[in-house]
Amino acid sequence: MSVSFFVVDPLYTDGADLLLSPDAFPESKPDAKPLVVIWRLVATYDSRAPQGLYLPIDKTMVVDALSVLFPQLSTSSSTGPSLERIESCLARQETFTLLLATEITPHIHLPTGEASTPRVTIKIANIVGCLTLITLQLLMKCRAHIEDLVVLDEYRGQGIGRGLMQRALNEAVEVRDCALVDLTSRPDRAQARALYESLGFTLRETGVFRYNRPTVG
Repeated sequence: MSVSFFVVDPLYTDGADLLLSPDAFPESKPDAKPLVVIWRLVATYDSRAPQGLYLPIDKTMVVDALSVLFPQLSTSSSTGPSLERIESCLARQETFTLLLATEITPHIHLPTGEASTPRVTIKIANIVGCLTLITLQLLMKCRAHIEDLVVLDEYRGQGIGRGLMQRALNEAVEVRDCALVDLTSRPDRAQARALYESLGFTLRETGVFRYNRPTVG
């Protein structure tokens, strides 16, 4: 069974809809910020296309991008997840959501032949950030956990991390009706912690315990 990757439901980092209208893409200036759009990555089977606004995306592009992004999360990570691992996670769509922040390049096609109005197509130029959202339907409530928030160094300071977080919170609270959203952050990540607090997160003394699988050999 063949698996295809698509990105769906595009929103700008401020939450605005991506509009495929020539008026939405004025002539860019040399010092203009890159156009960054946040999508949800989905996998479909037997070449079926998803519903709504979507773009096909090359699997290799996703794997290569995550291989660059994930080592920025931790010094213990030298690469990102394998293609097989990504496909396995995307198959669990009820609990697993992967958001991708991408730089896009719009192309305006002038009217030709029978076409009476310009049309716009977009191309994904680069994957510049990502976030993983895990949602769990428990007996008494739904709760969510945010992981793997990372933005390429050269794209930081442009609101991309905030846009990914707001998109994840909307997915968890509004779409999946989660009552709680958790995340963890190291004490030395002052900028990230300030972002989380500005979005309404509060630091909790949870007494979290962790079990590490014993090393064999």
